[in-house]
Amino acid sequence: MSNQTRTPRFKKLLPTLLVMGLTATWMGGCGDDDEEPTPTPIPDAGTQTDAGTDAGTTPDSGTPTDAGTVTPDTDLAFVRLNANGTVDNTFGASGNGISRLNLSTANGSVRDSMWSITRDAQDRLVVFATKKAEGTRTDSDRAIVRLTANGALDETFNANPGANSRKGFYGLDIGGLGDSARHGMVQADGKIVSAGYLSQPSGVGAQSANRIVMLRLDEAGTVDSTFGSKGVLNSAPFATNDATREWGISEAYAAVRQSTGSYVTTGYGRAAGVSGNTVDLISFRYSAAGVLDPTYGTNGSFILDLAGDNDRGRDAVALKDDRTFMVGSGTPTTSNIDAMAVLLTADGQPAAADGFNEGVKLYSFDRPDEAFFNVARADVGTEEYVAASGYRAGGGQDDDAILLIRNITTGAEFAAPVPFSETENDRAWGVAFSPEGKVYATGFVTEGGDNRFAVARFNLDGTRDTTFGTGGIVTVNIIAGKLDEAARGLAVQSDGKIVIAGAAESQ
Repeated sequence: MSNQTRTPRFKKLLPTLLVMGLTATWMGGCGDDDEEPTPTPIPDAGTQTDAGTDAGTTPDSGTPTDAGTVTPDTDLAFVRLNANGTVDNTFGASGNGISRLNLSTANGSVRDSMWSITRDAQDRLVVFATKKAEGTRTDSDRAIVRLTANGALDETFNANPGANSRKGFYGLDIGGLGDSARHGMVQADGKIVSAGYLSQPSGVGAQSANRIVMLRLDEAGTVDSTFGSKGVLNSAPFATNDATREWGISEAYAAVRQSTGSYVTTGYGRAAGVSGNTVDLISFRYSAAGVLDPTYGTNGSFILDLAGDNDRGRDAVALKDDRTFMVGSGTPTTSNIDAMAVLLTADGQPAAADGFNEGVKLYSFDRPDEAFFNVARADVGTEEYVAASGYRAGGGQDDDAILLIRNITTGAEFAAPVPFSETENDRAWGVAFSPEGKVYATGFVTEGGDNRFAVARFNLDGTRDTTFGTGGIVTVNIIAGKLDEAARGLAVQSDGKIVIAGAAESQ
C-alpha cells in the first residue's frame, strides 16, 4: 500500500450566487413518508450511484440480488454481542440476540434502510434511517428511531406521534418527495441531529436540485423549534436568482458540532454554472439555530476538486480543537478513485498535518475503486484518535474492507486492507471505538452466496484483536441464504457490549 497525494484545487462560490441558507419547508407529520436507500436508489450527485445505498445490490455488496428483477423488502436488523464476541441472547425479544424492526406496513418497491446508529447517555440506541412511504406513495421518508438499551422499540420516544410516525420513531415527509437520510448524532445535551439531502423543485422552470436537509429533535423525540423552521433546516447554498441558469446541488452526508454549537457539514455537490456531471467535496457551516455562516471557508463554503473528477465527503468528526476530520473518496486521475481524508481548520480552511497536502491525504489500496464511509473519534489516555472504515473494489478481485487508525496527537497511523474473508466479497461500512480504546469495524461478508453481518476488533496499531470472536472476527447470519443483508454501523454500549445495526431481507 502506498499513500498518494495530489495538489488539490479549491473552488470559490461564484459571486452571482444567491445564498438561501434558510429557505425552509416543513411537512413532518403530514402525509406519507419513506426513506432511502431504495431498491432503485435515488442517485447521489455525480455520475456514480452511492456505493452502499442498498444491502445486496451490486453497488453495495459486489454481487447481484438473488430475486431477478424483483427487489425484496428489507427491514432494520440489530444484533448485540458480548465483549468477547459471543451473541448476547438477552438482547431483543426472540431469544437469539437479534431484534428486527419494520418501520412501515406499506407495500411497494421502496424499503426500510438505515445509514448509522449511535447511543445516548442511557445506552439507548438512536438509529438514522429511511422508511418506505405509507399508502400508495413510492418514495421514502426520513426516520429517527430509538430503541431501548436491550433492543425494544422505545415508545417513550415521540410518545404522541402524528402522521408518518408512531411511538418509537419520528418520520419526516417533505412534500411527498424521496428523502435521503445520512449520518446523525446525539449531542451532549440529548438533542438529536440527522443530516441528509432531498431533491426538490427549484422554482426555476421544471428543474429540481438536491438541497441539504437537517432535522433536529429534542431528547423526547419531538421537533426542536429553535432550529431552522420547526426543527428542519432546508438549505440550498448553491441557489441562484438567474432564471436562465440551473442551480447547483448540495448534499450533507454528516454534520458535526463545534464547541460553539455550530454545525459543519461534509458531503458533495456542484456549484451553479459548473459544467459536466462531476461532483466536488463540499462543506458548509450553520449556526446552532440553523443559519448559513458566510464567514466559513471561502465566501461561505469549502469546495475540494482534486483533478476535475468526482470527489466525495462521506462522514466527519469534530476534533477537540474544533478542526474537522472528513473522510470519503477522491479521484486524482481518471478511473482511479482513492480513499481520502480531509482536515480543515475550525473556520473551514485546509489544515496542516503530517502527511496532508493542503489539508488532503489520499490512500491507495491498489484497486481502482476505494472509499472511506464512516469515521469515529476517541480520546485514549492523553491522546486523540480517529478511525475510518470503507472498502476497496475492482481490478477483477473480490472486495475487501479497509481501515484507517490515526493518532491525531502524534500523526502516527495504520492504513491497510483488513478483509473479513480472503476469498469472498466483504466491505466495512461502520466503525467505532470501545471504552477501553479498541476499534471495531463492521459491514458484511459473503459466504457461499449468503451475506452475513460481520465485525472485527482491532488494537490501536491495526493488529486484529484475536481475543474477540474467532481470530478477531464475528459473523452473524440474520436471515439464511439471502444477499440482502449488511451491517451499516455499530454502537458500543457503556458496558462494552456491541450492537451491530443494518438492514436485512424481510422474513
